[in-house]
Amino acid sequence: MNRNYCLPMMLSAFLSICLLSCKKDDNKLETQKPVVALPEKIDANRTLKSDTIYTFAVSVNVTNNAVLTIEPGTVIKSRSVAAGAGRSGYIAIERGSKIMAEGTAEKPIVFTSGTPSGFQQHGDWGGLYIFGKAPVSAYDENTGGAGTEMTLTGLGALLPSGGGNDPRDNSGVLRYVRIEFAGVGSAESYGLACVGVGSGTTIENVQTSYTQTSGFGFFGGTVNAKNLVAFNNRLAGFVYSNGYTGMQQFIVSYKHPYFAAPGPFISTCDALLVLNDTKGYPVAPDTRPVLSNVTAVGPYNNPGYNSALPWNAALNVSYSGAFVLRNSILMGMPKGGIKFSDDIAAQRLIDGTSEFSTNLVHSNISADAFTVDPGAVYSIDAAGVTDYAVNHHNKMYVKPEEIGLTNPFKFALPELLPTTGAAALTGADFSGEPFQGFFKKVTYVGAFGTENWMQNWTDFYPFTIKY
Repeated sequence: MNRNYCLPMMLSAFLSICLLSCKKDDNKLETQKPVVALPEKIDANRTLKSDTIYTFAVSVNVTNNAVLTIEPGTVIKSRSVAAGAGRSGYIAIERGSKIMAEGTAEKPIVFTSGTPSGFQQHGDWGGLYIFGKAPVSAYDENTGGAGTEMTLTGLGALLPSGGGNDPRDNSGVLRYVRIEFAGVGSAESYGLACVGVGSGTTIENVQTSYTQTSGFGFFGGTVNAKNLVAFNNRLAGFVYSNGYTGMQQFIVSYKHPYFAAPGPFISTCDALLVLNDTKGYPVAPDTRPVLSNVTAVGPYNNPGYNSALPWNAALNVSYSGAFVLRNSILMGMPKGGIKFSDDIAAQRLIDGTSEFSTNLVHSNISADAFTVDPGAVYSIDAAGVTDYAVNHHNKMYVKPEEIGLTNPFKFALPELLPTTGAAALTGADFSGEPFQGFFKKVTYVGAFGTENWMQNWTDFYPFTIKY
């Protein structure tokens, strides 16, 4: 894979002025910390402390029911790719083991590249993967039938498997965590992937940024999540697949105009991608995430936007997937606000398995705000999806500024709160099932009301941080 180390430097020069006034003091290395290399296998309880920098050269597997505890403010880095070494592998939490990564807004836990500041790239290491014992909808390629567990391939090493029969399985806690420069050139590579992770697990306030492929992947399982940020991911911001049925609220997917998927991936750069199986195998039960208060921002007309890159839709539903999406903002993507790329997935909308309601939608091409792939969908056309959308309290906007977010296309530091009087401040609907229990019943549509929960712990230009 060709790697252009000049690009971050060019971006640094371009953005330095606009970032100078808003970067935090903690971007400077205050003290020299000792560096400790992690082993390839952690098979007993271990705590990583904030007074130490941890590195890894290949992959790290937490196994044998071990608990990996990480203190607030701890930094875990891959090796330096710029120094001539190959990229580091993944960090995997195996079934039965746990990760207890509980940072704070002031002291987030960071998984990042060990390449020197200014030279980091998308895909300097493999990503963080959690495997649990909750059910997955899998396909057994050996038997041609249903499988009860699954893994992800394409990382140059064999990952563990996830899946089981315990929907309440607990794989630990991720809270106030940043994952940067992860993922490799494979469609099954992620910043954070959860495979068969159960609802006993806590995932809150997590950002994945500058990933070579997708930001978050949820494969089967029932884990719920809130306050997630996918920024500058070259493929999808979020992938939901293989029977995932969890609930998520306050979600941001943000596409950087400079970057989309590399050449082999065609029309795969979505904000949200829902499907039953990543390879299109017939699996059951259906994937059906329940999502509320999403803000998905595409590249729109930002400087540097290249229409030749494989940008796609804000919400792309394919390979028989189902979903529920309410109270959300979809804007700035060129090939649809919501798009059905598979006929069975479209039928899920028609028969009521899927729901799309109370959303504010914009597409770069207005006619594609509610659309289908005409070469793959036969049960309903774009006009039919538009009729459904209008009849389910969705609104279409010709211009993104009509939605009324403060400065959504300021990719150096997105300003996603609604302005005074914006339509997004009112109108949210949490009536009926399944919007009871987990969801916080707010009045606003999109990920933000009047409070910016991304403050302090996120970072949208980590090239300049000297960890």
